Amino acid sequence: MQIEETALAGVLIVTPKRFGDERGWFSETWNAATMAAAGLGGLEFVQDNHSMSAQI
Repeated sequence: MQIEETALAGVLIVTPKRFGDERGWFSETWNAATMAAAGLGGLEFVQDNHSMSAQI
């Protein structure tokens, strides 16, 4: 996950990594440990994922 600071105080751009192939893609959009390491902890939300399956 890529976390970038912006010119606005307290505003970050969070870009999750997307892993994919011809079957679709998978992306972890929230990970409590990763966010806490970036100073974004304090939420009781552990992990969130998004995926898409392509029709073949």
